[in-house]
Parts: sequence; structure tokens; C-alpha cells
Amino acid sequence: MLLTGLALCVAQVWLPAYYLTGDGPCHVYNAQVLHDIWSKKDPAFYSRFFEVAYQPNPNWLTTFMLALLLFIVNGVIAEKIFLTLYVLLYVSGFYLLLKKIGKKKSYWLLIVFFFVFTNSLSKGFYNFSFSIAFYFWAVWTWLRFLEKRTFANAVFFFFFIALTFFTHLLAFVFAVITTASLLISFALLNEDNGSKRVKPFLLKYSFVLLLLLSPFMFLMHWFTDKEGGMRIVLHHHFYRLVELAEFKYIINVTNSEVFFSAVAGVVLLALFLFALRGFRKGFRLGKYDGFVISLLLISCVYLFFPDDFMGRAILISLRTQLFVFILIACCITAMVSDERIKNAAGLILFGCFIVLSFTRTTCRLSAAEGETDYLSGTKYIKPNSVVLPLSFSPNGKDEHGNEIARRNWLFAHASQYMGTIRPLVILDNYEANTGYFPIAWKQEVNPYLKLGNGGSFEDIPPYADIEGYKRSTGVTIDYVLMWCYDSTFLQNEQFRKLYNEVNSGYNKIYASPTNRTILYEKK
Repeated sequence: MLLTGLALCVAQVWLPAYYLTGDGPCHVYNAQVLHDIWSKKDPAFYSRFFEVAYQPNPNWLTTFMLALLLFIVNGVIAEKIFLTLYVLLYVSGFYLLLKKIGKKKSYWLLIVFFFVFTNSLSKGFYNFSFSIAFYFWAVWTWLRFLEKRTFANAVFFFFFIALTFFTHLLAFVFAVITTASLLISFALLNEDNGSKRVKPFLLKYSFVLLLLLSPFMFLMHWFTDKEGGMRIVLHHHFYRLVELAEFKYIINVTNSEVFFSAVAGVVLLALFLFALRGFRKGFRLGKYDGFVISLLLISCVYLFFPDDFMGRAILISLRTQLFVFILIACCITAMVSDERIKNAAGLILFGCFIVLSFTRTTCRLSAAEGETDYLSGTKYIKPNSVVLPLSFSPNGKDEHGNEIARRNWLFAHASQYMGTIRPLVILDNYEANTGYFPIAWKQEVNPYLKLGNGGSFEDIPPYADIEGYKRSTGVTIDYVLMWCYDSTFLQNEQFRKLYNEVNSGYNKIYASPTNRTILYEKK
């Protein structure tokens, strides 16, 4: 069944011509720009718009990994290899962690597959998704170190905690919480067993953990200070408990996933409540009870932290819900001794995963067909051009006008794949406007400042001042690409101004057979 689960995961990535996600095309495009800069291809063209930032920020690992893969294969294939690596690291890391906690092979371990494809992955949060895989490996290597305290195990832990930090800060913080909690439970177990070495053990290995974490704690302080500090205002968000039972953020793309996601959420929560019955029968400390401590702390983050802090949308509930369920799975593995119950739950969740795999793949095949339509005009765009994409349906529409992905904006940055086909500057490159990815807009031509206030060209309907952008930057927008345009948007006064500007200054040179994609060239 493990091989079946892996095959289903890999098939979801490779069957569609494009594994389309919200931000995924943007990751690949920026990796292409970085790759071309490294390869000294069109350096003068790119240098007018972008600069490369090499400071060691969280979030930059994805760009560098994809840029290296582009030396071997093209953009879309590089992304698929990258996502396949994610699947393998995620499944193997979670499997090894649960196996170490449970000490037995069982159908329960099949739950790892249910967690691979999440809403955050469909949003294209590649760094965050990879960071979860590295979180598993970091925690697993820390457990190995606590059980066998060798220099080699310490080095392995340092390696994976470094990878966790350089993919996403939140997963790094949660890894710190989990490893510290496990250190406490290991130390208290010594005390519970009558050992007098609990304090020396705790002090000694707290120092070791702090020493291993210290470079990244320093970098975290430097990064958050550079971003203006955390600026967190705590408030209860108890409605998130309902979202927890619904398993809301395991839903990827369609409403047809809702039922099976809710089934999985109810099964996991019911099994966790069953595990807690041990507290009524007399609690006995276990060395893996650090997962319970970690669950309590991370649940507080889930329930009380705002979605926005550090001056930007962190989407804390979306990201943290997954960790809550991961830790619930770890607690169940350690606390439930009845293998029959765990086997039944594992098979139910694996069955839900199989159904969801077919549902999601059907949607993604439709999205890939839409992406093919979206990119069909690329052959009419000259190399070294500046392109303004205007999307009117970030969920995407099929050839009959039906919405493709009701639960996610798969087409939010779908135009970015054009930049992997030929050298282009594509103006809805939001990553270059964040400040923490390797590729950054030069401020004097930054479209998020000069073309549309805060990126208004990404609104529905979009708005941009094309001539104003040329006056303030000297940059001519060579092409305007419209996706799923509908004349009803002309009722919006701001968009009507933009539409008139496009029609007066550009010629329509291409429309796809379905008329979903329309390309305009500067007169």
C-alpha cells in the first residue's frame, strides 16, 4: 500500500501537462531569471528591472533549487522534479517519524499520504510545504540524538534544522518548540524512573540544543528586525475549532473534497479524544509526551495568533492547522496502544486520500488544459519584451465557461510560465515585491509602486496606468495579455479607463480558439 500511495502522489504531479498552483509559476519564473543571470543570458535586459539579493533569508531555498534544476531541464519539468522530491521527502520523513514513535508497522502509517497535498501547496507555497518535510526530518534526527547522543546525530539534526530555517520561518519555530518539548519529556522520564540525573541531563542537552540552534536564532532575529518586528496582537479565534473539525485547509481545489476532508478530520479528532482517556485512568509519563506539550503550545498559536503580522498576510490559521493535525497524529501514535483501532483509522484516511486523489487530478487536468490555452499566445511575443497580464478569473474557466478551481486561485500567476519559454519581464511578479526572495524589483521600475497602487493590476477587475508607468519609469509595456475577459467588467469605471487605454494604444494580434486568451501588442 505504501507503493500505491506513492504512485498516486507522483501521478498527481506528472499526469497534468502543468501542475498549476497559485504561486508556483511565479517561483519557476524567478528561478528562470536567476538561472539566466547566473548563465549570463540577457543580463542587460534583466538588470534594468531586477536585482539579486543573496542575504540568508528564510524562503529562498525554493528559488535556488529550481534555478539549479534549470541547468538540466526546462521550467515545467524542473517544477515537476522539484515537487516529486517534495513528495519523497515528505512521505519518508513523516513515515520514519511515526514509525519511531509507534515502534510498529501498521496500516496507521498510511495516514502520511493524506497530509501530502494541502491547500497551502495548491496556493503554491512551495517553501512552506518543503519546510514541513524538513520539520519531520529535523524532529526525527533530534529523537535519534536524544536516544543515542553522538556527534554524527547532532550534525544530522543541524543539517535538517538549517534546511527548515531556510525554507520557512514558521516551520523552524515549530521545530524549535517540538525539539525543546521532547527534550523536556526525555528528561522528566529519567526523573519519573527514579534517576537523579534529570537536572544535569536537561541542562547539558538544553545547552547542546541552544548551541545547534543559535546561528538560526540570530538570523531569525536579524530577519524579523529587518521586517519591522513581529507586531503581534493576540486575540481568540475560536471559530478555527470548527475549521479544525472540517479539516478546512486540506481542501485543495474543488468543493467535492469537502466531505472526505471532514471525514478525515472527525476520525483524527475522535481518535485523539480516545487517546486522552488515559489521563482518566492514571497518567504515566512517556518519552514522547513532548509531542503533547508541543501540541498545546502550537494549538495556542492556532487559536490566538492573528493571520497578519510583521506587516503582511502570514495566513497563520492555514499554515498552523496542518501542524496541529500532524502533532495530533504523533500523539495518537504514541498514546494509543490498540493497533486494531489505529489500523482502522489509517485505512479510512487512506481511502479518503485515494478518492481525493482522483477528484484533484480531474480538476488539475482541466486546469492544465486552461493553462495551455493561456500560454498559446506566447509564440507571438518577441523575446526581451515587457508583458502586463490582466486576469479576470483567477480560479480559471474551462472552454464552456465553468469555473475550474472553486477553492483556490490556481490561475493567479499562471502567466509567469511564459518567462520560462523566452526572456520576458512579466509585471505581475509579486515575489519580486516582497523583499525576502532572491529576485527583487528595482524600486525605480517596480510595477507595484509605479504601475498600480499596491498591485491593482491584480485586482478583479484589474486597473493600471500604462502611460503613467512609462512617464515615471521610461518603460514601455510591449504586450497586454487578457485571460477570461468579460465585457461585464466594463461597468467598473477604473477598468473602463484601462480598457480604453489598451484599445487606443495596442493592436489585438491573437485570440485563442476558446477566446479565453487575448493578446495585444503595442502599436
